[in-house]
Amino acid sequence: MPSIESYIGTPSTTDNKLWSVFLDSDIQTNLDSICDLVLSIFDAKSCTIIANFPQSRVNLSQRGDVTNVCDADLKHDQFVESLINESQSAGSEGDTKAYRLVSPIILPSNLKFGWLIVERISTQPLTSKEVSVFGVLQKDIVNHLVQRKQIVEQKKAAELQATITQLNRDFIFIKDENFKIVYANDAFINSYPPSMHDKVIGYTTVESFEAKEADLFLEQDKIAFEKGLSKVVENIHMPNGNRIIVETTKKRFEDKSGAPLILCVCRDLTEKEGLINRLKKANRELDEFTSIASHDLRAPLNAIKRLLEWISDDCETLLPDEHLENFQLVISRANRMQTLLEDLLKYAKIDQCDVTLSTTTLEAVYQDVAQLLDIPSSMTINIDSGNSQINIPAVPFKTVILNLLSNAIKHNDKTHGIINISLRPALHYYVIEVTDNGPGIEPKYFSLIFQLFQTLRSRDEVEGTGIGLSVVKKHVTNFGGKVDVSSNGKTGTTFTIFWPKQHLNS
Repeated sequence: MPSIESYIGTPSTTDNKLWSVFLDSDIQTNLDSICDLVLSIFDAKSCTIIANFPQSRVNLSQRGDVTNVCDADLKHDQFVESLINESQSAGSEGDTKAYRLVSPIILPSNLKFGWLIVERISTQPLTSKEVSVFGVLQKDIVNHLVQRKQIVEQKKAAELQATITQLNRDFIFIKDENFKIVYANDAFINSYPPSMHDKVIGYTTVESFEAKEADLFLEQDKIAFEKGLSKVVENIHMPNGNRIIVETTKKRFEDKSGAPLILCVCRDLTEKEGLINRLKKANRELDEFTSIASHDLRAPLNAIKRLLEWISDDCETLLPDEHLENFQLVISRANRMQTLLEDLLKYAKIDQCDVTLSTTTLEAVYQDVAQLLDIPSSMTINIDSGNSQINIPAVPFKTVILNLLSNAIKHNDKTHGIINISLRPALHYYVIEVTDNGPGIEPKYFSLIFQLFQTLRSRDEVEGTGIGLSVVKKHVTNFGGKVDVSSNGKTGTTFTIFWPKQHLNS
């Protein structure tokens, strides 16, 4: 909503506690000229333009005698003529009559800006012609105020644009049809040595190139002029000696005269490309580790297991029960190591799993994963989704549900275990809740349970590697979702999965 301040600025108090506002010379001169013109045309003794600030009324221009007005004189929202005694005006003597003209100044936004107040020496009301002239002068005041506001806004916009251009790290420049640079921001100019700063604007910067080299350098400029757009990632040698990788976009446009130009924006991708290369290197190293773990660790581990099993079988009748128990314990540890290795390999390959979208239901997902679970006959699993369809990447989603159910089954300590799986409606997510009636998880362990290899109970009590919930969290976060856990630590746990309906590219 426009305010009076947006047209002429904010008022302030002077030393004598009077409100005033500082106007720039142009608008002040225009308002004073209008007041002088009113005095001349209407044989007036005074003319005042007042701004109606919320804090106070402020005189913007005063010509002739000082005019005293009260709230009652300014209550009308339309032009008013009234016959007054001159004694009502400051400095007047006697009791002669005069006409006071009060006209509210209404801006195009219907904002009541203030008033134009005139006191005439004549005791006759304005003629229709004079009323028309008065209206023109009042409109002139409005036009000056509107123009002043537009100029201020344009100046602020220009200053803001200049600041943005100055602070922008992208190289931004404009070329004409002769490939000469007609504009360049600070980042582009500063990419040249100081001695060359005055050789940028008005130059192609390839004046010293051989013809073939210049044609190659300007190839994308020509494409942009011919086709309207050019976009390319290139490794370039900067004038200051640096080599950087940039994404350069060049788009054709026309100036107000119709002359063709191209806007060029070069974005430095060196840091981004370096990060991508480091990530690729890390992924290659991870793949190499996976390959080593798959063969070089798995093979000797299997050999150790077989050897232990053979010894156990051969010595079953020869060794005391205590020694046989120790052998079984060692075999159990070897089995646990093999399971840990398998789970670790699966975790390492999460980012490589199939992310193809599939339309299915929560009931269908459960039927698939249930075949992979050892569900006790005493366990009841309920599905509540109304058979609603969901569009999800099937493989990672099923892996998440599989691990949550496996975790709930494994840790349930009740004679009759219950697991409820539900799908709640939401605008941007599939919200899946998996609730069990197990022992619960104390809130202080909520962040710990999602870390690799973390278990809240000894592996001798409950067999497991501590990777399951880490797999859940990694799959969900890879697709832009999140997983929450709630429990009082005594009566069951609820895991809530927020799976985005439009998944992010992982």
